[in-house]
Amino acid sequence: MNLLHIKVSPNISASASREVSDHLVDRLKLKYPDISEKTIDLSQDPLPHLDGSTIEAFFTKPEERTERQKNSVILSDRMVDMLFDSDLLIISSPMWNLGLPSVLKAWFDHITRAGRTFAFTDTGTKVGLVPDKKVYIVVASGSVFSGGPYVSHDQFTPYIKFALQYVGITDVNFVRVDGTHDPLTRECAVPKAISIVNEMSI
Repeated sequence: MNLLHIKVSPNISASASREVSDHLVDRLKLKYPDISEKTIDLSQDPLPHLDGSTIEAFFTKPEERTERQKNSVILSDRMVDMLFDSDLLIISSPMWNLGLPSVLKAWFDHITRAGRTFAFTDTGTKVGLVPDKKVYIVVASGSVFSGGPYVSHDQFTPYIKFALQYVGITDVNFVRVDGTHDPLTRECAVPKAISIVNEMSI
């Protein structure tokens, strides 16, 4: 079984999302001893945002691409290949300013590819091309977004759901590390999330 683990937080040593996702990985390894983990650390090796050359290459048939276009699409192709090769996907990320850190949005831009991860039928219906796989999203936020007055402010969760559904992935499970900066919840945010992971059926 192949696990693709995408880490986003730049806080390497004291990240709540990293701590909880690493605990989830440990649980998965206990259940699936043969699991093979590959990590993409977007804080250490950020993906470039899409430029004109890369977008141009996306919409050019592979056999018709120039050398420059071929080089432009190499990194994106590698991200797509790693996604296809995985059976399980874990994304651990903070929520910044109600939404995704830009490095995570860049990953979605690189893997959301017409003809590779989604396509349109003759009737115009869009279909995802990524075989459905199980996904865990560990998201840490300074305030509490799972309940209370800020629920409607959360732009991270709906984007992730629809972006994954767009390429064909619907089995998406969220683990929230809520309120890491809130004085009322910061001490229990990580322990509560870890207890949720321990109770999950994985």
